[in-house]
Amino acid sequence: MLDVTNTVSIGDARAVADAAERILARCFGAGSVDRELLHASFDLVARVFAGEHPGYLACDMPYHDLRHSLDTALVMARLIDGCQREPGGPAVALTAEHGLLGVLLGLLHDTGFIRTTAESALCGPQLMAQHEFRSVEFAGRYLRATALAAHAPLATLILATRLGAHLDELFAGLDDRAVALGEMLGTADLVSQMSDRCYPERCCYHLYPELKLGGRDRVRAADGQVQLLYLDGLDLLRKTPGFCEHVLGGRLARDLQGRVRHLAAHHGGADPYAEAIRRNLDRIDRMVAEARFDLLQDEPATTTRNLAAIYRARPPGTAPCN
Repeated sequence: MLDVTNTVSIGDARAVADAAERILARCFGAGSVDRELLHASFDLVARVFAGEHPGYLACDMPYHDLRHSLDTALVMARLIDGCQREPGGPAVALTAEHGLLGVLLGLLHDTGFIRTTAESALCGPQLMAQHEFRSVEFAGRYLRATALAAHAPLATLILATRLGAHLDELFAGLDDRAVALGEMLGTADLVSQMSDRCYPERCCYHLYPELKLGGRDRVRAADGQVQLLYLDGLDLLRKTPGFCEHVLGGRLARDLQGRVRHLAAHHGGADPYAEAIRRNLDRIDRMVAEARFDLLQDEPATTTRNLAAIYRARPPGTAPCN
């Protein structure tokens, strides 16, 4: 499970923590970032997703898994660094504390999918509608017990990852640094998904079943009739390019103020994330145009173990999974 640069294992919490530490040290100076808090936070989230934290059950979802949270934290670190390296100087000067806070919010942004021991009758996707608010609660509670306690109220920035969120309302009254972090957090969540080297497979094999279990594969019309949005994982793939272009593209460019540009600044020119997203969407376009869903690769790896049978179902017309 390597990131788009083939340098960081996004399935390994320690590897991503080390990478984030290097990026923040380069950005803000050696010794400027609370290294102990950074690594303790990554260790905590790894335990939470593994079901090793008191009061919580293990993650039972293959798409919104630990891999995605780690990847989002890594993208967040790179966005923060790129923000400070913008040509002509940064429009918003972040402190080392803000840099660390941003990475931790990326790391914690999907903790709301993790069930408590009192919620064993539920599955994670059934928490989809409220998971961002639950993540805010988890992150705020955690941050209040750390050296970043003064910034704990900014856990609400996690709501920037909610596609239906009105960002003007969310950011009202916040200073420029907090707003920039919120915009980067919403950007990191989307970019980490769309750039994943297995994005088509993760959508088909993993995201669709999560949407189905969470009731997000259908809508109820005004007349009470239920309309299916996605018939199966392949139908989700057919509609993914349009969704990325008309919904996510506008979100990144307009609502999130084009913060995605910071990735090119971080990498010193060409943006490997933009290239990975282009490859993924081109591959999906070819599958759809030629009805070649046998081009889908095997079911991708996930950091979640003991998946329910619904995640093992293979859509018709796809190649067998190993």
